[in-house]
Order: sequence, then C-alpha cells, then structure tokens
Amino acid sequence: MSSESGLAGEPIRGPALWLRALRAPFLTASGLPVFLGAFAAYSRTGDLSFFRLGLTLFGVLCVHLGANLANDYFDEITGCDRINLEPTPFSGGSRVIQEGLIPPRTILAVSILFLVAGLVQGLILNSMIPGNLVLFLGLAGIALGVLYTAVPVKLSYRGVGELAVFAAFGPLLVAGSYLCQAGRLDTHVLAVSIPAGLLVLAILLVNEVLDFAWDERAGKRTLVVALGKRKGYRFFLLIYAGAYAWIIPGMATGLYPAWAVLALIPAAVISRDLLPGRALKDRAGAMRASRGAIMSQVLTTGLLAFSFLL
Repeated sequence: MSSESGLAGEPIRGPALWLRALRAPFLTASGLPVFLGAFAAYSRTGDLSFFRLGLTLFGVLCVHLGANLANDYFDEITGCDRINLEPTPFSGGSRVIQEGLIPPRTILAVSILFLVAGLVQGLILNSMIPGNLVLFLGLAGIALGVLYTAVPVKLSYRGVGELAVFAAFGPLLVAGSYLCQAGRLDTHVLAVSIPAGLLVLAILLVNEVLDFAWDERAGKRTLVVALGKRKGYRFFLLIYAGAYAWIIPGMATGLYPAWAVLALIPAAVISRDLLPGRALKDRAGAMRASRGAIMSQVLTTGLLAFSFLL
C-alpha cells in the first residue's frame, strides 16, 4: 500500500493521514448498533432524546477510534502487522506505523485521548441514568476494545477475539444505547442485538480469511487460523446466514416490527459474492466477499434500526 496520493504523488498529511490512521470509514460497525438500541427503546417508550443519543454516539465513536489506534499500536509491538505483506483496505491495519507516517508513541497518545473522551461522555450519561450500569457497560466496552490486541492479554491472539467482537458490537452497544434512552435495561433488547453483533463478527471472520497466512506466521491464533482457511470461511457463512435467520422468527414473535423484512434485502443482493467458489478462488474474490460483508452490516443494521421508527 503506497503512502503517496494518487494525484500529485505527495505524501499524505494532515486530516487525510489521520482519517486513514483512525480507519474512520469503519465507524458504521459501532455507530449503527447505537441507533438500533435507541430506536428499539423509542418503540417501547415513545420517547427519543436526541441529546442522549448524541452523547451516546459521540462516546461510542470515541472509544471505537481509540481502540482502532490501540490495536494498530499493539499489532506493531507484537510484529503482526509488520509481518503482513499483503494488507488490504479492509484488513492488515492502517499501515501508518509500518510506513513511518506516524510514530507509534503518537498513535498510543492519541488513542488514550479518544478513550478518555469516551469515558468522560460515559460518566456524563451515567449521571443521567439511575444506577451505574451505563458506567459498567462503558468500561466493559473500553476493556474489550483495548484488550483485543493489548499485551499481555491479546484476546485476538488466543482464539477469543471473535467472541469479544460479537459481545462489544452486539449486546453491549445495543443494550447500552437502549439503556441511555429508556433509563432501564429490558432483557428483550439483548435478543434484538444479535444480528448486529453477528454481522460485525462476520466482517471480522472474512478478514481473517484474507489475513490467514500472515496471522498464522505471526502466531496469531484467530478462529480462522484454528479452523483452517476453508472451514473458517464456512463458519463465516454460518454466522452471516445466522444474522438473517434470527430476524425472520424475530418478526413472527414481535421482537422486530414487520418492516424489519426490509433488512433481509441486502442478503439477497450481496450473497452471490459470498459463494465459496467465488470468494476462495483468489484474493480478489476474498476481497469482494469482505466488501459484501461490510455492505451487509451497514445496510442490514441500518434498515433494522429504521424499522423501529415505522
């Protein structure tokens, strides 16, 4: 991946460089579950506080950005990203450290700033909601985000990173957002959150397929490394299909509104690119599958959230 722009051939600097370092386009993975939780609360209570929604979204995005930077920092410390010679726009880190564009210490310092900003927002929200559950959920989110790659814990290196990602981007985010709106935590919202968590997990799994050889060489025992590339990809398909399989009976039981049927459309449109014969044929096929998984998460979680407003 080149460190130069495609127009003038000048090094990337300023905001463009930091957008790359922060991996800002992937904030949909955390932002959309916040809307899902808030709109699910609105469907139950009839109230929607845009102020609390804004605070929740800002805090969550700060933690996500801080975790992205922390993961880049620790993947450099362990050597995982430096070993990877075939990074993609979807996997292998931002590469700003490996290309000498931003020093590791700076990445770590900015990561801490974002995490502190997210914690402060969490404390503000916690003061608005009875009890300290908002604070505990926020601290859990920060811990999962940082410990995903932070030494010595390194959840993603020990075969449990996938579970951490599902929990963080599904139940934790959706339930936390619901709590900030409703002022209480209803158990049904955990069931509502399942597709959101599964679809982000699916993105992670297909990206682990892309990084399979390099993760294996680095000693990063992801689930795909443990299962093998083909079995790992089949597990990705199982998780991806499971997200949609959960929505269908959810509509029948009243867990989701009838309009949630719209959330099934992305699977019908994108699934062709996910067929193993296409995705595992070559690296370009795997990248198309990764892109399809990302688009599925964005469209499905967004439509699922929107369905609670109809």
